[in-house]
Amino acid sequence: MKLIHLGDLHLGRSLGEFDLIEDQKYILGQILDLIDKEKVDAVLISGDVEV
Repeated sequence: MKLIHLGDLHLGRSLGEFDLIEDQKYILGQILDLIDKEKVDAVLISGDVEV
């Protein structure tokens, strides 16, 4: 079984006045590509998940 663990994503957050949404969309796309490529069976998301 292949598992990928993600933590402290802080989705939807900004850094001061700087909006991080485009960066977050990009990295989430990269994560989805990796999940498909590696045929991951499960994704565990822990830590600070804020939407």
